[in-house]
Amino acid sequence: MKKIIAVLFLVLSLFAIMGCNKKDEGIGRVEIWHTYNGAQAEFLEKMASEFNASQEDYEVVVLAQDYSGFNDTVYNAVANGIGPSIIFNFASTAVDYIQADLAVDITDYIKADVKKGDTSMQDVIDSLPEAMKTDVVGFADGGIYYLPGCTTGPVFFYNKTIFDELGLNPPTSWAELESVSKTIKEKKGIPGFLSDSIIDTLQALIMQNGLGYIDVDAKKVTFCNDKLVEIFDWYKDCCKKGYFAFNTVGSYSSDDLGNGDVASFAGSCVNDQYISMVKGELGMAPWIAKDVESFFTAWNRGPIFLKRNAKADKGAYEFIKYFMSAKNNGEWAKINSAISPYGTTEKDSAYQEYINSLPENSALACVRANLNLAGSFPNIPGSSQVRRYIEEYINYVVDGSLSAKDAVSQLEEVCNKALNGK
Repeated sequence: MKKIIAVLFLVLSLFAIMGCNKKDEGIGRVEIWHTYNGAQAEFLEKMASEFNASQEDYEVVVLAQDYSGFNDTVYNAVANGIGPSIIFNFASTAVDYIQADLAVDITDYIKADVKKGDTSMQDVIDSLPEAMKTDVVGFADGGIYYLPGCTTGPVFFYNKTIFDELGLNPPTSWAELESVSKTIKEKKGIPGFLSDSIIDTLQALIMQNGLGYIDVDAKKVTFCNDKLVEIFDWYKDCCKKGYFAFNTVGSYSSDDLGNGDVASFAGSCVNDQYISMVKGELGMAPWIAKDVESFFTAWNRGPIFLKRNAKADKGAYEFIKYFMSAKNNGEWAKINSAISPYGTTEKDSAYQEYINSLPENSALACVRANLNLAGSFPNIPGSSQVRRYIEEYINYVVDGSLSAKDAVSQLEEVCNKALNGK
């Protein structure tokens, strides 16, 4: 009897592991692996429960994972056919999976829906700001492997007390940024500005000066020219003169602003939760988004579709279609202290109430002010290295290791090699 009980327990355990339940054995098990906690994790569980109750073909299971080593754990599991169908991350994370044929292109699912008269997912994608669509369809083969879930972006955080005392306004151009930073350095003896992410600042400068970014077909960068040399030299000079700080004094830019070591910084809108002003009052304003060409960096984190099996792959698509409905996407944005990039969500009354409740000069309101100018970059093999190399070479220029001209020349070479897999 003990042996029978032991065998029965083992069988039941295996059924639980395999996701078997009272539904038929052909059900599609869709696993979501995540590192969220609190309200975000609870919302994913809620979405899975509601979706599961709405149909009988698929079962979505939400599984929390350790943050440490998450990306490696997921990749190894997917490569071995035992990983999740969905993770939430940035589009650039999908590139490695696409290269290894481990990601799911949902284009055919969307087309099949449209053919049947269901345009809901196509409508969601079409409602994105035009420039932001690159984040969705900017993969090497034009497939759709990822969708933004919600959006954040950079905000100009500043010491309002200092700005008011000196009669300064938050800058709306790079020339104004230099001018106010110069005044602050001369009058207060501290740098007027610090970039929390120098690569994001430089990408914005590149795009707003009309330099383009990557020629996807030719697999080469387009921005390494005399204008970039000028930009590198300008940034170095502003740092050398003390108008800009290049490195933080404390652990974070938010610490430096709060402690009075700098008068402003550009950083993610989520920083408003972490800034503690020891000296002066905190001010927030939209970050620079217009110059020769308008461009605002959008940071979009959302679901990536990963291969498991045919039924699970289709189930993952169906779940995300449910998840991306206006009501649900609006709630997800709110829970993440973010905004939705979708015009479809903008029409939801509950989301409108959330957006309209944001104080005029709050961080999210500042991001939303630039949303129609938001853009993104191609997600192709080598693009993440390009981003890393830009940051590396501006460091060489600022610390004097390379002239701006030599840095741009070498930058072009290493970027093009990365884009061509060398």
